Amino acid sequence: MDQTIKLALAKILGEIYRIQKRLPEDTCNVNDSTIFGLLNGMENVIDAQLGNLEVISNRQIEHVSNILNRYHLDQNELNNFTGFYEIEYELEAGGVDRMTAIQIITMFNAENRFTEVIQRMDTSGSPGECRRFNIPSYDC
Repeated sequence: MDQTIKLALAKILGEIYRIQKRLPEDTCNVNDSTIFGLLNGMENVIDAQLGNLEVISNRQIEHVSNILNRYHLDQNELNNFTGFYEIEYELEAGGVDRMTAIQIITMFNAENRFTEVIQRMDTSGSPGECRRFNIPSYDC
């Protein structure tokens, strides 16, 4: 991401947090050092708050969907599915690394798509971070 855009987003987020802290009900539990870091361009704070802002392409989403759909449509394939490790190479061959796959599969899970396939990943045939795909809480 362009540094200027990243800094602008950080300053906007810092101002939002600062305003929330001034509200009577103090709706934000971000500490003052985080707000200071965002408002003053501290890269480590910005990176921690903004995280990965890379775009996940429609092509990548479709690639993961096509792989999961194969198991979703075929009960025999689903019954023999051993976990994430079974599809990881195919995902990578299509340009989808593990972290991107986690984000896409988490979104599918939130949309109640491929739920049986996703539930089957909660086994020793999957790395720890690829067993449950629940959206994190977005409490401030």
